[in-house]
Amino acid sequence: MKRSVWITVITIITVCCVIGGTFYHIFRYGAGFFGHGATENTSLELEAFDAINVDANLMNVTITAGNQFYLSCVYSDELEPVYEVKSGTLTIKQRVYSRVGVNNAECSLSLTVPAQKVLDSINVHTALGNIELEGISASECELLSNMGNCTLRKCSFDKSDLKTNLGEISVRDTGLGKAEVDNDMGEINLDACTFGDLSITASMGGVKVDAAQALDGYDMELEADLGSVHVNNRDEGTKYHQSGSDGELEIDTNMGSIRLTY
Repeated sequence: MKRSVWITVITIITVCCVIGGTFYHIFRYGAGFFGHGATENTSLELEAFDAINVDANLMNVTITAGNQFYLSCVYSDELEPVYEVKSGTLTIKQRVYSRVGVNNAECSLSLTVPAQKVLDSINVHTALGNIELEGISASECELLSNMGNCTLRKCSFDKSDLKTNLGEISVRDTGLGKAEVDNDMGEINLDACTFGDLSITASMGGVKVDAAQALDGYDMELEADLGSVHVNNRDEGTKYHQSGSDGELEIDTNMGSIRLTY
C-alpha cells in the first residue's frame, strides 16, 4: 500500500477514535462541555482507603505520596467532584450539568497517599484532563485520558495499563510490572523504567524506551510501519526481532520511530 494511503487510513481511524471516545465520555450524560462561574476550593483529610476509582469529564488528576490520606480540589462551580470512601475504595465522580460552554472551566484535583502505602488498585479515567502520579505504589494501575497527558514518576506497579487518545505518555524511574501502553496521537517516553512483559502501541507518534534492566534474554518484536527502529543506537531498519525467554517486549508504531536502549 502506498505511503499516502497508509497515512490517510491511519489518520481517519485515529481521529474517529479520539472523537468517539470524547463524545462517549463527555456527552453520554447530555451535558457537552461545561459551564463556568465562581471557583470553589475543597480540602480535607480522608479516611484510609486501599483503592482509587476516578471517572471524570473535565479534570486534571494528581496523585502523590505524602503524610496522610488527603484530598484538595479547585473547581468551577459546575464541575464539582463527588467523592466517598466506602468498603476501602475512594470513588470520585463529577457532577454534570446541562449548560454548554467551556469559558474558564476548571477542575484540578490532588490526592495524597501515605508514602509507604501500597494500594490494591488505581483506576483513573478522564475525558479531558492530565493525569499525574508520583511516588505511588499499587498492585494494579489503569490510567486513561481521552485528551490529556499521562505522567508518572517514581512509581511501582505489579500490572499497569496506560492509555491516551490525544496527548503524551511520559514515565520515569518507574516499575511498570506487566504493562500495556497505548497512544493514538502523541509520543511515548519510558525513561529509566523496569517492566515484565511490555506491549506498546503508538498510532501517530514515536516511542522511546530506556530500560533500567538487561533485555538480552527478552523475546522482542519491534516494528515501525512508517519510521525506523534503533536498538542501543544501532539502526535496524523498520523491524527488529530477538528471541528469548526472560520476558516479552513488543513495540509497534504506525507513524513514528522506535528507540530502545538498555
